[in-house]
Amino acid sequence: MACFPDFVGSDALRERIGDAVRRNRLSHAYLIEGPEGSGKRTFARMIAAAVSCEKREDENADLPCGECPACKKILSDRSTDVHYLDRGDRATVSVDAIRDLRREMALSPTELDVRTFIIDDADAMTPAAQNALLISLEEPPAGVLILLLASSSDGLLPTVRSRVQTLRLEPVPPDKERAYLLRTSPEAKKLDGEGAGKLDAVISASHGRIGVALAYLTPKREAALQKTRETVDGVIRAAATGASYAEVLRAISSLPTKRTELTSCLVPLIEASRDLIVLKRMPDAPLLFYVDRQAALALAERADLSRLVKIYDAITDAADAVASNGNVQTVLTSLAVAVRGRN
Repeated sequence: MACFPDFVGSDALRERIGDAVRRNRLSHAYLIEGPEGSGKRTFARMIAAAVSCEKREDENADLPCGECPACKKILSDRSTDVHYLDRGDRATVSVDAIRDLRREMALSPTELDVRTFIIDDADAMTPAAQNALLISLEEPPAGVLILLLASSSDGLLPTVRSRVQTLRLEPVPPDKERAYLLRTSPEAKKLDGEGAGKLDAVISASHGRIGVALAYLTPKREAALQKTRETVDGVIRAAATGASYAEVLRAISSLPTKRTELTSCLVPLIEASRDLIVLKRMPDAPLLFYVDRQAALALAERADLSRLVKIYDAITDAADAVASNGNVQTVLTSLAVAVRGRN
C-alpha cells in the first residue's frame, strides 16, 4: 500500500522514508528542506505518525494508516509525545529554547515508543542554539526522532548539516496540485466554477506549494492576486507591443510604490517576460505566469525576440535595484525608460 498517501508530491522521497520506517531503518535526525508553504510541517507530522503507527510493519496497509489511536492523536496534534518548537514572533530560536528541548528529550515517553521533536524555523537557530543541539544530534536519547524544518540548509552550521539526513521537498506538479485542491477545498471548487482561469492563476502563483495556494483561496487574497496579475499583464503588454513611452509609463505607474509590494510584483513581471521569450522558441514550453497559452502566444508574436529580452533585462535590473534599497520612484522611472515602446 501507499506511503504517506495524503501527502502530495515528492513521490520518491515518500517511498524512501516509508521504506525506512517499515524496515526500522529510520535515522534519528532529518532536515526537511523546502520553501514556505511546501508542506514541511505536514510531512513532519506524517513521519511522526508513521513511526508510531500500529500498522507500520504491515505492507498491506497505508503508512501512516490514519486509523489507529497513535495516528489519530498525532495527526490531530493531540499527542504528548510529539513536541513542536518554533521561533514564534522572535527573530531567532534561542539557545535557552534548545536547552529546554534537550531536557525534554531526556524524559520517558508518555504514550508511544518514539518521541518526535520537530524544530520549525531551524535555520533561524542562533549559532549557540545550533551548537547546543549538536549534543542531541550526536548522541540522541533512545527512542527520540529529531526533525528540523528549514527553508534552506544554508542557515545551518556545517556541523549540524553533517549530522542529519536532508529531505528536500519538490514542487507539486500543477495537475496534481489542481486535483488535490479540487478534492479537499470547497473554495477551490467555487473558484474553478467561476472560470476565467482563476484557479489556474492561484496554482501558477503558488509555484507548486500547496500551502501557498490554500492561502490564496481566501477572497481577499485571491482578489489581490487577480489585481496584481492584471497590473503585470498591463505592463508587459504595453512594453511588448511597442506602446509609446507615455503608455508604458502609465502602465508602470500602476505598480505599487511600497518596496515590499513592488518586490512582489516584480517577480511575476520577470516570470511573464520569461514566458514570452520561451514561447518564441518553444510554443509548448511550461509557463510560469500565463494560464492562457493562446493569449500568451498571440502576445509573444507581436514582439520580436530582442524587444522581449530587453524587457526581461530591464525588469531584472529593477528587481536588483529594489533589493539594493534603490529609490523606488527612480527605479520605476528607469524601468519605463528601459522598456519604452521602441528597440
